[in-house]
Amino acid sequence: MNRLREIRVVRRVSQFDLRLLTGINQSKLSMIENGLMPASEEEKKRIASAFGLPVSEIWFENEKKETGA
Repeated sequence: MNRLREIRVVRRVSQFDLRLLTGINQSKLSMIENGLMPASEEEKKRIASAFGLPVSEIWFENEKKETGA
């Protein structure tokens, strides 16, 4: 589980804009937001960096364990 959509909407960042900031494909961002695909550790870091947040502010501890991180 993650807070990606919540943070993105509050900060008024579109998936398109986040794609530009992170280099992650927009369709993959959508799947990550909807819990259909886990983000890699590198993707988590890139997304968190785009928002100026630590990874732990976006992803919950139980998701890190589920994805093998």
